[in-house]
Amino acid sequence: MAQEVGDATNGQAPLTPDALVRQLRESTLFSRLTDAEFKAVLGLMRARAMDEGQILILAGAQDTNLYILRRGKMLIRAPEKGGKDPVIRFVKPGEILNELPFVTGHPSEVTIETVTPAQLWYIPRGEFQQLIAREGHIREHLTYTPEVEKYIKQRRRFDTQRPGELVLWFGRKHWWVLLQSQWLTVLMLVFAAATLLPPVRPIFSGPFGAAFVGALLFVAFASFLWFLIDWWNDYYVVTDQRVIHRERILVVYDSQDEAPISAVQNVTVERPNFVSTALDTGTLLIETMGAHANIRFEWVAEPNKVSKLILDQQARARVEVAAIERAKVRSELRREMEVGIKPLPAPAPPPRRAAQANQGTQGLPFVRRVGAGLANLRNELLPRMRLVRAPDIIVYRKHWLTLISATMMPFLLLLLYFAAMVFVWFSASSLRRLLFETPAIAVVALLGFVLLFWWVWQYEDWRNDLYMLTAERLIEYKRSPFGLLGVSQRTASLANVQNVTAVTKGLVDNLFNVGDVVVRTGGVDNELNFARVWNPRSVQRELVMRLEAYRAAQRDKEAARRRREFIEWIGIYDELTRIHERRPLG
Repeated sequence: MAQEVGDATNGQAPLTPDALVRQLRESTLFSRLTDAEFKAVLGLMRARAMDEGQILILAGAQDTNLYILRRGKMLIRAPEKGGKDPVIRFVKPGEILNELPFVTGHPSEVTIETVTPAQLWYIPRGEFQQLIAREGHIREHLTYTPEVEKYIKQRRRFDTQRPGELVLWFGRKHWWVLLQSQWLTVLMLVFAAATLLPPVRPIFSGPFGAAFVGALLFVAFASFLWFLIDWWNDYYVVTDQRVIHRERILVVYDSQDEAPISAVQNVTVERPNFVSTALDTGTLLIETMGAHANIRFEWVAEPNKVSKLILDQQARARVEVAAIERAKVRSELRREMEVGIKPLPAPAPPPRRAAQANQGTQGLPFVRRVGAGLANLRNELLPRMRLVRAPDIIVYRKHWLTLISATMMPFLLLLLYFAAMVFVWFSASSLRRLLFETPAIAVVALLGFVLLFWWVWQYEDWRNDLYMLTAERLIEYKRSPFGLLGVSQRTASLANVQNVTAVTKGLVDNLFNVGDVVVRTGGVDNELNFARVWNPRSVQRELVMRLEAYRAAQRDKEAARRRREFIEWIGIYDELTRIHERRPLG
Protein backbone atom coordinates (compact mmCIF):
# COMPACT_ATOMS: atom_id res chain seq x y z
CA MET A 1 0.00 0.00 0.00
CA ALA A 2 2.84 2.36 0.80
CA GLN A 3 4.26 1.68 -2.62
CA GLU A 4 0.97 2.58 -4.27
CA VAL A 5 0.79 5.83 -2.30
CA GLY A 6 4.31 6.67 -3.35
CA ASP A 7 3.42 6.01 -6.95
CA ALA A 8 0.35 8.15 -6.66
CA THR A 9 2.31 11.07 -5.29
CA ASN A 10 4.56 10.90 -8.36
CA GLY A 11 1.52 11.11 -10.62
CA GLN A 12 1.74 7.44 -11.54
CA ALA A 13 -1.19 5.93 -9.63
CA PRO A 14 -1.40 2.17 -10.17
CA LEU A 15 -4.47 0.74 -11.84
CA THR A 16 -6.63 -1.83 -10.14
CA PRO A 17 -6.99 -5.17 -11.93
CA ASP A 18 -10.57 -4.27 -12.96
CA ALA A 19 -9.44 -0.95 -14.41
CA LEU A 20 -6.61 -2.67 -16.25
CA VAL A 21 -8.97 -5.22 -17.77
CA ARG A 22 -11.34 -2.43 -18.78
CA GLN A 23 -8.46 -0.53 -20.39
CA LEU A 24 -7.47 -3.62 -22.36
CA ARG A 25 -11.09 -4.30 -23.34
CA GLU A 26 -11.47 -0.78 -24.74
CA SER A 27 -8.24 -0.94 -26.75
CA THR A 28 -8.53 -0.86 -30.54
CA LEU A 29 -7.16 -4.38 -30.93
CA PHE A 30 -9.71 -6.15 -28.71
CA SER A 31 -12.67 -3.76 -28.94
CA ARG A 32 -14.76 -6.02 -31.24
CA LEU A 33 -14.18 -9.31 -29.40
CA THR A 34 -17.16 -10.99 -27.78
CA ASP A 35 -17.14 -11.46 -24.03
CA ALA A 36 -16.31 -15.17 -24.42
CA GLU A 37 -13.45 -14.39 -26.82
CA PHE A 38 -12.03 -11.68 -24.57
CA LYS A 39 -12.22 -14.05 -21.60
CA ALA A 40 -10.15 -16.59 -23.56
CA VAL A 41 -7.56 -13.89 -24.27
CA LEU A 42 -7.45 -12.91 -20.60
CA GLY A 43 -6.69 -16.53 -19.77
CA LEU A 44 -3.28 -16.03 -21.41
CA MET A 45 -2.37 -13.05 -19.23
CA ARG A 46 0.84 -13.18 -17.20
CA ALA A 47 2.35 -10.77 -14.65
CA ARG A 48 5.89 -9.44 -14.59
CA ALA A 49 7.72 -7.22 -12.08
CA MET A 50 10.73 -5.11 -13.06
CA ASP A 51 13.18 -2.98 -11.11
CA GLU A 52 14.35 0.54 -11.81
CA GLY A 53 16.63 0.90 -14.82
CA GLN A 54 15.79 -2.45 -16.41
CA ILE A 55 15.21 -2.80 -20.15
CA LEU A 56 11.91 -4.35 -21.17
CA ILE A 57 12.44 -4.31 -24.95
CA LEU A 58 15.46 -3.45 -27.09
CA ALA A 59 15.04 -1.88 -30.53
CA GLY A 60 15.41 -4.62 -33.11
CA ALA A 61 14.83 -7.39 -30.55
CA GLN A 62 12.44 -10.26 -31.17
CA ASP A 63 10.30 -9.68 -28.05
CA THR A 64 6.80 -9.86 -29.52
CA ASN A 65 4.69 -10.04 -26.36
CA LEU A 66 1.90 -7.52 -25.71
CA TYR A 67 2.43 -5.50 -22.51
CA ILE A 68 0.19 -3.25 -20.44
CA LEU A 69 1.69 -1.18 -17.62
CA ARG A 70 -0.13 -1.47 -14.31
CA ARG A 71 2.23 0.34 -11.93
CA GLY A 72 5.32 2.49 -12.21
CA LYS A 73 6.84 4.67 -14.89
CA MET A 74 8.66 3.73 -18.10
CA LEU A 75 10.25 5.58 -20.99
CA ILE A 76 10.55 4.92 -24.71
CA ARG A 77 13.69 5.62 -26.75
CA ALA A 78 13.81 5.72 -30.55
CA PRO A 79 17.12 5.15 -32.41
CA GLU A 80 18.35 8.05 -34.53
CA LYS A 81 21.22 8.64 -36.91
CA GLY A 82 24.47 9.30 -35.15
CA GLY A 83 24.01 6.41 -32.75
CA LYS A 84 21.80 8.35 -30.33
CA ASP A 85 18.56 7.05 -28.84
CA PRO A 86 16.76 10.01 -27.23
CA VAL A 87 13.69 9.62 -25.02
CA ILE A 88 10.59 10.33 -27.11
CA ARG A 89 7.98 9.93 -24.36
CA PHE A 90 7.15 8.44 -20.98
CA VAL A 91 4.67 5.62 -20.36
CA LYS A 92 1.89 5.89 -17.78
CA PRO A 93 -0.10 3.06 -16.15
CA GLY A 94 -2.78 1.68 -18.43
CA GLU A 95 -0.85 2.13 -21.70
CA ILE A 96 -0.51 -0.82 -24.05
CA LEU A 97 2.99 -1.46 -25.39
CA ASN A 98 4.50 -3.44 -28.27
CA GLU A 99 1.27 -3.91 -30.24
CA LEU A 100 2.88 -3.91 -33.71
CA PRO A 101 5.37 -6.74 -32.95
CA PHE A 102 2.59 -8.62 -31.13
CA VAL A 103 0.33 -8.63 -34.18
CA THR A 104 2.88 -8.95 -37.00
CA GLY A 105 5.92 -10.61 -35.40
CA HIS A 106 8.02 -7.68 -36.63
CA PRO A 107 10.94 -6.69 -34.36
CA SER A 108 10.38 -3.71 -32.10
CA GLU A 109 11.45 -0.33 -33.45
CA VAL A 110 11.91 1.31 -30.02
CA THR A 111 13.61 0.59 -26.71
CA ILE A 112 11.43 0.55 -23.59
CA GLU A 113 12.94 0.68 -20.10
CA THR A 114 11.78 1.35 -16.57
CA VAL A 115 12.26 4.64 -14.74
CA THR A 116 10.85 3.38 -11.43
CA PRO A 117 10.06 -0.13 -10.20
CA ALA A 118 7.22 -1.33 -12.44
CA GLN A 119 4.62 -4.04 -12.68
CA LEU A 120 3.23 -5.18 -16.05
CA TRP A 121 0.73 -7.62 -17.41
CA TYR A 122 1.56 -9.29 -20.69
CA ILE A 123 0.17 -11.74 -23.25
CA PRO A 124 2.74 -14.11 -24.86
CA ARG A 125 2.45 -13.90 -28.64
CA GLY A 126 3.14 -17.61 -29.14
CA GLU A 127 0.23 -18.64 -26.93
CA PHE A 128 -2.01 -16.00 -28.54
CA GLN A 129 -1.19 -17.35 -32.01
CA GLN A 130 -2.08 -20.86 -30.84
CA LEU A 131 -5.38 -19.54 -29.48
CA ILE A 132 -6.44 -17.85 -32.71
CA ALA A 133 -5.32 -20.91 -34.68
CA ARG A 134 -7.72 -23.02 -32.61
CA GLU A 135 -10.51 -20.43 -32.64
CA GLY A 136 -10.31 -18.67 -35.98
CA HIS A 137 -13.30 -16.43 -35.25
CA ILE A 138 -11.14 -14.43 -32.82
CA ARG A 139 -8.87 -13.35 -35.69
CA GLU A 140 -11.90 -12.08 -37.62
CA HIS A 141 -12.92 -9.86 -34.69
CA LEU A 142 -9.53 -8.23 -34.11
CA THR A 143 -9.30 -4.54 -35.03
CA TYR A 144 -6.03 -2.98 -36.20
CA THR A 145 -4.75 0.56 -36.17
CA PRO A 146 -3.83 2.07 -39.57
CA GLU A 147 -0.12 1.49 -38.89
CA VAL A 148 -0.65 -2.17 -38.05
CA GLU A 149 -3.06 -2.58 -40.97
CA LYS A 150 -0.31 -1.42 -43.34
CA TYR A 151 1.96 -4.21 -42.07
CA ILE A 152 -0.80 -6.83 -42.17
CA LYS A 153 -1.73 -6.19 -45.81
CA GLN A 154 1.76 -6.80 -47.15
CA ARG A 155 2.63 -9.98 -45.26
CA ARG A 156 3.68 -13.09 -47.24
CA ARG A 157 4.65 -11.31 -50.42
CA PHE A 158 6.99 -14.18 -51.40
CA ASP A 159 7.35 -17.82 -50.41
CA THR A 160 10.56 -17.55 -48.34
CA GLN A 161 9.44 -14.56 -46.29
CA ARG A 162 10.24 -14.97 -42.61
CA PRO A 163 7.81 -14.37 -39.76
CA GLY A 164 7.87 -10.70 -38.86
CA GLU A 165 9.90 -9.74 -41.93
CA LEU A 166 8.67 -6.47 -43.43
CA VAL A 167 8.74 -6.01 -47.21
CA LEU A 168 9.91 -2.49 -48.00
CA TRP A 169 10.00 -2.86 -51.78
CA PHE A 170 8.94 -5.62 -54.17
CA GLY A 171 9.60 -5.25 -57.87
CA ARG A 172 10.12 -6.98 -61.18
CA LYS A 173 12.08 -6.12 -64.29
CA HIS A 174 10.77 -3.16 -66.25
CA TRP A 175 7.93 -3.76 -68.72
CA TRP A 176 10.42 -2.95 -71.51
CA VAL A 177 12.11 -6.32 -70.85
CA LEU A 178 8.77 -8.09 -71.32
CA LEU A 179 8.15 -6.16 -74.52
CA GLN A 180 11.60 -7.06 -75.89
CA SER A 181 10.98 -10.77 -75.23
CA GLN A 182 7.79 -10.79 -77.36
CA TRP A 183 9.51 -10.62 -80.77
CA LEU A 184 8.37 -14.15 -81.68
CA THR A 185 4.79 -13.32 -80.73
CA VAL A 186 4.83 -10.20 -82.88
CA LEU A 187 6.42 -12.10 -85.77
CA MET A 188 3.73 -14.81 -85.69
CA LEU A 189 0.97 -12.20 -85.57
CA VAL A 190 2.50 -10.39 -88.53
CA PHE A 191 2.58 -13.64 -90.56
CA ALA A 192 -1.02 -14.39 -89.57
CA ALA A 193 -2.10 -10.89 -90.60
CA ALA A 194 -0.18 -11.20 -93.88
CA THR A 195 -2.39 -14.16 -94.92
CA LEU A 196 -5.31 -11.71 -95.10
CA LEU A 197 -3.64 -9.58 -97.80
CA PRO A 198 -5.42 -9.79 -101.20
CA PRO A 199 -2.45 -11.23 -103.18
CA VAL A 200 -2.08 -14.27 -100.87
CA ARG A 201 -5.63 -14.61 -99.51
CA PRO A 202 -6.69 -17.27 -102.09
CA ILE A 203 -3.74 -19.47 -101.05
CA PHE A 204 -4.87 -19.56 -97.40
CA SER A 205 -8.61 -19.69 -98.01
CA GLY A 206 -8.92 -23.47 -97.82
CA PRO A 207 -8.62 -25.91 -94.88
CA PHE A 208 -4.82 -25.92 -95.14
CA GLY A 209 -4.71 -22.14 -94.87
CA ALA A 210 -7.02 -22.11 -91.87
CA ALA A 211 -4.87 -24.74 -90.13
CA PHE A 212 -1.71 -22.78 -90.94
CA VAL A 213 -3.14 -19.53 -89.56
CA GLY A 214 -4.40 -21.39 -86.49
CA ALA A 215 -0.92 -22.81 -85.91
CA LEU A 216 0.60 -19.32 -86.18
CA LEU A 217 -1.91 -17.93 -83.68
CA PHE A 218 -1.27 -20.84 -81.29
CA VAL A 219 2.51 -20.30 -81.44
CA ALA A 220 1.96 -16.56 -80.88
CA PHE A 221 -0.24 -17.20 -77.84
CA ALA A 222 2.11 -19.86 -76.39
CA SER A 223 5.11 -17.57 -76.89
CA PHE A 224 3.33 -14.64 -75.25
CA LEU A 225 2.24 -16.79 -72.29
CA TRP A 226 5.69 -18.36 -71.79
CA PHE A 227 7.58 -15.06 -71.74
CA LEU A 228 4.92 -13.42 -69.59
CA ILE A 229 5.23 -16.18 -66.95
CA ASP A 230 9.03 -16.04 -67.22
CA TRP A 231 8.96 -12.27 -66.63
CA TRP A 232 6.49 -12.61 -63.76
CA ASN A 233 8.54 -15.31 -62.01
CA ASP A 234 11.62 -13.10 -61.66
CA TYR A 235 11.49 -10.59 -58.84
CA TYR A 236 13.57 -8.46 -56.49
CA VAL A 237 12.82 -7.81 -52.83
CA VAL A 238 14.15 -5.39 -50.24
CA THR A 239 13.02 -6.15 -46.69
CA ASP A 240 14.01 -4.79 -43.32
CA GLN A 241 16.34 -7.82 -42.98
CA ARG A 242 17.80 -8.65 -46.42
CA VAL A 243 17.94 -8.07 -50.18
CA ILE A 244 16.77 -10.91 -52.46
CA HIS A 245 17.00 -11.72 -56.16
CA ARG A 246 14.80 -14.61 -57.34
CA GLU A 247 15.28 -15.89 -60.91
CA ARG A 248 13.04 -18.66 -62.26
CA ILE A 249 12.44 -20.30 -65.62
CA LEU A 250 9.32 -22.45 -65.53
CA VAL A 251 10.24 -26.07 -64.49
CA VAL A 252 13.75 -25.52 -65.87
CA TYR A 253 15.72 -23.24 -63.57
CA ASP A 254 15.31 -21.68 -60.12
CA SER A 255 17.85 -19.52 -58.31
CA GLN A 256 17.67 -17.31 -55.24
CA ASP A 257 20.47 -14.93 -54.29
CA GLU A 258 20.24 -13.01 -51.01
CA ALA A 259 22.30 -11.14 -48.44
CA PRO A 260 21.54 -9.59 -45.04
CA ILE A 261 20.82 -5.87 -45.20
CA SER A 262 23.49 -5.30 -42.54
CA ALA A 263 26.11 -6.84 -44.86
CA VAL A 264 25.49 -4.32 -47.68
CA GLN A 265 28.61 -2.24 -48.29
CA ASN A 266 27.64 -0.14 -51.29
CA VAL A 267 24.98 0.20 -54.00
CA THR A 268 25.92 1.28 -57.54
CA VAL A 269 23.41 2.37 -60.19
CA GLU A 270 24.29 1.66 -63.83
CA ARG A 271 22.37 2.93 -66.87
CA PRO A 272 23.96 1.11 -69.83
CA ASN A 273 22.21 2.88 -72.73
CA PHE A 274 19.88 5.64 -73.85
CA VAL A 275 16.76 3.47 -73.46
CA SER A 276 17.44 2.84 -69.80
CA THR A 277 17.98 6.56 -69.23
CA ALA A 278 14.82 7.54 -71.09
CA LEU A 279 12.68 4.97 -69.25
CA ASP A 280 14.32 5.69 -65.88
CA THR A 281 15.53 2.11 -65.47
CA GLY A 282 18.90 0.68 -64.57
CA THR A 283 20.93 -2.04 -62.90
CA LEU A 284 21.64 -2.02 -59.18
CA LEU A 285 24.93 -3.62 -58.18
CA ILE A 286 24.69 -4.39 -54.46
CA GLU A 287 28.12 -5.03 -52.97
CA THR A 288 28.07 -7.24 -49.89
CA MET A 289 31.39 -7.78 -48.14
CA GLY A 290 33.51 -8.74 -51.12
CA ALA A 291 33.98 -8.37 -54.85
CA HIS A 292 32.60 -11.85 -55.55
CA ALA A 293 29.50 -11.44 -53.43
CA ASN A 294 27.50 -8.96 -55.48
CA ILE A 295 23.75 -9.12 -56.05
CA ARG A 296 22.37 -7.62 -59.27
CA PHE A 297 18.95 -6.03 -59.70
CA GLU A 298 18.67 -5.66 -63.50
CA TRP A 299 16.26 -3.40 -65.37
CA VAL A 300 14.78 -1.93 -62.20
CA ALA A 301 12.37 0.99 -62.49
CA GLU A 302 13.46 4.11 -60.58
CA PRO A 303 16.82 2.61 -59.58
CA ASN A 304 17.94 5.70 -57.63
CA LYS A 305 14.87 5.43 -55.41
CA VAL A 306 15.50 1.74 -54.73
CA SER A 307 19.19 2.42 -54.09
CA LYS A 308 18.32 5.09 -51.54
CA LEU A 309 15.85 2.73 -49.85
CA ILE A 310 18.51 0.02 -49.46
CA LEU A 311 21.11 2.42 -48.09
CA ASP A 312 18.56 4.02 -45.73
CA GLN A 313 17.60 0.61 -44.38
CA GLN A 314 21.26 -0.33 -44.01
CA ALA A 315 21.85 2.87 -42.03
CA ARG A 316 18.76 2.15 -39.96
CA ALA A 317 20.03 -1.32 -39.13
CA ARG A 318 23.31 0.19 -37.98
CA VAL A 319 21.46 2.79 -35.93
CA GLU A 320 19.52 0.01 -34.19
CA VAL A 321 22.77 -1.80 -33.41
CA ALA A 322 24.23 1.40 -31.99
CA ALA A 323 21.10 2.03 -29.93
CA ILE A 324 21.22 -1.50 -28.51
CA GLU A 325 24.86 -0.98 -27.62
CA ARG A 326 24.07 2.32 -25.86
CA ALA A 327 21.27 0.66 -23.90
CA LYS A 328 23.60 -2.11 -22.74
CA VAL A 329 26.27 0.43 -21.76
CA ARG A 330 23.62 2.34 -19.82
CA SER A 331 22.56 -0.81 -17.96
CA GLU A 332 26.12 -1.84 -17.11
CA LEU A 333 26.95 1.66 -15.90
CA ARG A 334 23.91 1.55 -13.64
CA ARG A 335 25.10 -1.70 -12.15
CA GLU A 336 28.65 -0.41 -11.78
CA MET A 337 27.49 2.82 -10.16
CA GLU A 338 24.81 0.97 -8.15
CA VAL A 339 22.11 3.29 -9.42
CA GLY A 340 18.70 1.85 -8.65
CA ILE A 341 18.03 -1.69 -7.57
CA LYS A 342 20.01 -4.46 -9.20
CA PRO A 343 18.05 -6.65 -11.62
CA LEU A 344 16.18 -9.64 -10.32
CA PRO A 345 17.84 -12.97 -11.07
CA ALA A 346 16.26 -14.94 -13.88
CA PRO A 347 14.16 -17.88 -12.69
CA ALA A 348 16.00 -21.17 -12.87
CA PRO A 349 14.72 -23.64 -15.45
CA PRO A 350 12.68 -26.54 -14.05
CA PRO A 351 14.97 -29.41 -13.06
CA ARG A 352 15.03 -32.30 -15.44
CA ARG A 353 14.25 -35.66 -14.02
CA ALA A 354 17.31 -37.85 -13.72
CA ALA A 355 15.46 -40.67 -15.39
CA GLN A 356 14.94 -38.50 -18.47
CA ALA A 357 18.43 -37.04 -18.47
CA ASN A 358 20.42 -40.23 -17.97
CA GLN A 359 18.13 -42.98 -19.08
CA GLY A 360 19.25 -43.26 -22.72
CA THR A 361 18.16 -46.64 -24.02
CA GLN A 362 19.29 -48.66 -20.99
CA GLY A 363 15.96 -48.52 -19.14
CA LEU A 364 13.82 -49.16 -22.20
CA PRO A 365 11.96 -52.42 -22.65
CA PHE A 366 13.54 -54.96 -24.97
CA VAL A 367 11.12 -54.26 -27.83
CA ARG A 368 11.80 -50.53 -27.71
CA ARG A 369 15.55 -51.13 -27.62
CA VAL A 370 15.22 -53.30 -30.71
CA GLY A 371 13.14 -50.58 -32.38
CA ALA A 372 15.74 -47.93 -31.54
CA GLY A 373 18.48 -50.18 -32.89
CA LEU A 374 16.57 -50.74 -36.14
CA ALA A 375 16.01 -46.98 -36.49
CA ASN A 376 19.74 -46.35 -36.06
CA LEU A 377 20.48 -49.10 -38.60
CA ARG A 378 18.04 -47.52 -41.02
CA ASN A 379 19.73 -44.12 -40.60
CA GLU A 380 23.09 -45.75 -41.34
CA LEU A 381 22.01 -47.77 -44.38
CA LEU A 382 19.53 -45.29 -45.87
CA PRO A 383 20.28 -41.98 -44.12
CA ARG A 384 17.95 -39.01 -44.16
CA MET A 385 18.68 -36.10 -46.45
CA ARG A 386 18.60 -33.74 -43.46
CA LEU A 387 19.55 -34.87 -39.97
CA VAL A 388 19.95 -32.85 -36.77
CA ARG A 389 22.76 -34.56 -34.88
CA ALA A 390 22.94 -32.02 -32.06
CA PRO A 391 21.17 -28.75 -31.27
CA ASP A 392 23.78 -26.84 -33.27
CA ILE A 393 24.82 -29.43 -35.90
CA ILE A 394 22.77 -30.07 -39.05
CA VAL A 395 23.89 -32.68 -41.59
CA TYR A 396 22.74 -32.57 -45.22
CA ARG A 397 23.21 -35.26 -47.86
CA LYS A 398 22.74 -35.44 -51.59
CA HIS A 399 19.23 -36.29 -52.71
CA TRP A 400 18.32 -39.93 -53.31
CA LEU A 401 17.95 -39.07 -57.02
CA THR A 402 21.74 -38.84 -57.05
CA LEU A 403 21.91 -42.32 -55.52
CA ILE A 404 19.54 -43.71 -58.17
CA SER A 405 21.51 -42.07 -60.97
CA ALA A 406 24.83 -43.46 -59.66
CA THR A 407 23.60 -47.01 -59.00
CA MET A 408 21.27 -47.42 -61.97
CA MET A 409 23.81 -48.98 -64.33
CA PRO A 410 25.36 -51.52 -61.91
CA PHE A 411 21.87 -52.38 -60.63
CA LEU A 412 20.53 -53.09 -64.14
CA LEU A 413 23.61 -55.14 -65.04
CA LEU A 414 23.32 -57.06 -61.77
CA LEU A 415 19.64 -57.71 -62.47
CA LEU A 416 20.52 -58.91 -65.98
CA TYR A 417 23.26 -61.13 -64.52
CA PHE A 418 20.86 -62.87 -62.12
CA ALA A 419 18.22 -63.25 -64.84
CA ALA A 420 20.80 -64.88 -67.11
CA MET A 421 21.92 -67.25 -64.32
CA VAL A 422 18.30 -68.29 -63.66
CA PHE A 423 17.71 -68.85 -67.38
CA VAL A 424 20.89 -70.94 -67.75
CA TRP A 425 20.12 -73.00 -64.65
CA PHE A 426 16.55 -73.90 -65.60
CA SER A 427 16.45 -73.73 -69.42
CA ALA A 428 19.93 -74.47 -70.88
CA SER A 429 21.31 -77.70 -69.41
CA SER A 430 24.33 -77.91 -71.71
CA LEU A 431 25.32 -74.29 -71.00
CA ARG A 432 24.69 -74.89 -67.29
CA ARG A 433 27.18 -77.79 -67.26
CA LEU A 434 29.71 -75.60 -69.10
CA LEU A 435 29.40 -72.68 -66.69
CA PHE A 436 28.81 -74.40 -63.35
CA GLU A 437 30.61 -77.75 -63.66
CA THR A 438 33.89 -76.52 -65.13
CA PRO A 439 36.55 -73.98 -64.02
CA ALA A 440 34.44 -71.37 -65.84
CA ILE A 441 32.39 -71.07 -62.66
CA ALA A 442 35.21 -68.94 -61.21
CA VAL A 443 34.75 -66.42 -64.03
CA VAL A 444 30.96 -66.41 -63.50
CA ALA A 445 31.36 -65.85 -59.76
CA LEU A 446 33.98 -63.14 -60.32
CA LEU A 447 31.65 -61.32 -62.73
CA GLY A 448 28.83 -61.38 -60.18
CA PHE A 449 31.17 -60.17 -57.44
CA VAL A 450 32.44 -57.29 -59.63
CA LEU A 451 28.89 -56.14 -60.44
CA LEU A 452 27.83 -56.35 -56.79
CA PHE A 453 30.97 -54.52 -55.64
CA TRP A 454 30.37 -51.82 -58.26
CA TRP A 455 26.84 -51.28 -56.92
CA VAL A 456 28.02 -51.19 -53.27
CA TRP A 457 30.86 -48.83 -54.22
CA GLN A 458 28.46 -46.32 -55.81
CA TYR A 459 26.11 -46.58 -52.83
CA GLU A 460 28.93 -45.99 -50.33
CA ASP A 461 30.23 -43.09 -52.40
CA TRP A 462 26.80 -41.43 -52.11
CA ARG A 463 26.37 -42.26 -48.40
CA ASN A 464 29.78 -40.91 -47.36
CA ASP A 465 29.35 -37.41 -48.81
CA LEU A 466 28.19 -35.04 -46.07
CA TYR A 467 27.55 -31.31 -45.77
CA MET A 468 27.56 -30.05 -42.18
CA LEU A 469 26.43 -26.78 -40.65
CA THR A 470 27.63 -26.05 -37.11
CA ALA A 471 27.40 -22.97 -34.89
CA GLU A 472 30.69 -21.59 -36.24
CA ARG A 473 31.60 -23.29 -39.52
CA LEU A 474 30.55 -25.06 -42.70
CA ILE A 475 32.04 -28.44 -43.57
CA GLU A 476 32.07 -30.25 -46.91
CA TYR A 477 33.13 -33.83 -46.11
CA LYS A 478 33.84 -36.42 -48.78
CA ARG A 479 35.08 -39.90 -47.96
CA SER A 480 35.84 -42.48 -50.62
CA PRO A 481 34.08 -45.84 -50.25
CA PHE A 482 35.58 -47.78 -47.34
CA GLY A 483 38.23 -45.06 -47.10
CA LEU A 484 40.31 -46.74 -49.80
CA LEU A 485 41.04 -43.53 -51.70
CA GLY A 486 41.26 -41.23 -48.70
CA VAL A 487 39.13 -38.47 -47.23
CA SER A 488 38.60 -34.87 -48.32
CA GLN A 489 37.29 -32.21 -45.96
CA ARG A 490 36.86 -28.52 -46.70
CA THR A 491 35.95 -26.19 -43.86
CA ALA A 492 34.92 -22.54 -43.92
CA SER A 493 34.33 -20.33 -40.93
CA LEU A 494 31.01 -18.52 -40.88
CA ALA A 495 33.05 -15.35 -40.35
CA ASN A 496 34.34 -15.66 -43.96
CA VAL A 497 30.99 -16.34 -45.64
CA GLN A 498 30.03 -13.54 -48.00
CA ASN A 499 26.96 -14.82 -49.80
CA VAL A 500 24.69 -17.86 -50.09
CA THR A 501 22.89 -18.77 -53.33
CA ALA A 502 20.38 -21.53 -54.07
CA VAL A 503 20.12 -22.85 -57.65
CA THR A 504 17.83 -25.47 -59.20
CA LYS A 505 18.30 -26.53 -62.82
CA GLY A 506 16.36 -28.88 -65.04
CA LEU A 507 12.83 -30.29 -65.19
CA VAL A 508 13.46 -33.29 -62.92
CA ASP A 509 15.24 -31.27 -60.24
CA ASN A 510 12.43 -28.72 -60.21
CA LEU A 511 9.81 -31.44 -59.88
CA PHE A 512 11.64 -33.06 -56.95
CA ASN A 513 12.87 -29.76 -55.43
CA VAL A 514 16.57 -30.62 -55.74
CA GLY A 515 19.39 -28.15 -56.29
CA ASP A 516 22.74 -26.69 -55.26
CA VAL A 517 23.47 -24.26 -52.44
CA VAL A 518 26.61 -22.29 -53.26
CA VAL A 519 28.42 -20.61 -50.36
CA ARG A 520 30.92 -17.92 -51.36
CA THR A 521 33.71 -17.18 -48.93
CA GLY A 522 36.64 -14.78 -48.78
CA GLY A 523 39.39 -17.41 -49.08
CA VAL A 524 41.53 -18.37 -52.05
CA ASP A 525 39.30 -21.34 -52.87
CA ASN A 526 36.30 -19.14 -52.31
CA GLU A 527 33.36 -21.47 -52.86
CA LEU A 528 31.68 -24.36 -51.07
CA ASN A 529 29.01 -26.23 -52.99
CA PHE A 530 26.29 -28.18 -51.19
CA ALA A 531 25.48 -30.13 -54.36
CA ARG A 532 22.17 -31.86 -55.13
CA VAL A 533 20.52 -31.26 -51.76
CA TRP A 534 16.79 -31.49 -51.16
CA ASN A 535 14.84 -28.21 -50.81
CA PRO A 536 17.81 -25.92 -51.53
CA ARG A 537 15.96 -22.72 -50.57
CA SER A 538 15.25 -24.17 -47.12
CA VAL A 539 18.93 -25.10 -46.78
CA GLN A 540 19.87 -21.60 -47.92
CA ARG A 541 17.49 -20.10 -45.36
CA GLU A 542 19.01 -22.18 -42.55
CA LEU A 543 22.53 -21.18 -43.60
CA VAL A 544 21.66 -17.49 -43.77
CA MET A 545 19.89 -17.53 -40.41
CA ARG A 546 22.80 -19.38 -38.80
CA LEU A 547 25.18 -16.87 -40.42
CA GLU A 548 23.20 -13.92 -39.05
CA ALA A 549 23.09 -15.49 -35.57
CA TYR A 550 26.86 -16.05 -35.69
CA ARG A 551 27.56 -12.48 -36.76
CA ALA A 552 25.22 -11.14 -34.08
CA ALA A 553 26.99 -13.25 -31.45
CA GLN A 554 30.39 -12.00 -32.63
CA ARG A 555 29.18 -8.40 -32.55
CA ASP A 556 27.80 -8.90 -29.05
CA LYS A 557 31.05 -10.50 -27.92
CA GLU A 558 33.14 -7.64 -29.30
CA ALA A 559 30.73 -5.06 -27.93
CA ALA A 560 30.86 -6.67 -24.47
CA ARG A 561 34.66 -6.50 -24.58
CA ARG A 562 34.54 -2.80 -25.46
CA ARG A 563 31.98 -2.16 -22.73
CA ARG A 564 34.20 -3.84 -20.14
CA GLU A 565 37.12 -1.66 -21.22
CA PHE A 566 34.92 1.43 -21.09
CA ILE A 567 33.64 0.58 -17.62
CA GLU A 568 37.21 0.01 -16.43
CA TRP A 569 38.24 3.41 -17.78
CA ILE A 570 35.27 5.02 -16.03
CA GLY A 571 36.27 3.28 -12.78
CA ILE A 572 39.89 4.46 -13.09
CA TYR A 573 38.69 7.98 -13.85
CA ASP A 574 36.41 7.93 -10.81
CA GLU A 575 39.25 6.65 -8.63
CA LEU A 576 41.67 9.34 -9.84
CA THR A 577 39.03 12.02 -9.35
CA ARG A 578 38.53 11.02 -5.73
CA ILE A 579 42.30 10.90 -5.10
CA HIS A 580 42.98 14.33 -6.55
CA GLU A 581 40.03 15.89 -4.74
CA ARG A 582 41.55 14.76 -1.41
CA ARG A 583 45.14 15.88 -2.12
CA PRO A 584 45.96 19.18 -0.36
CA LEU A 585 46.73 22.18 -2.53
CA GLY A 586 50.24 23.63 -2.67
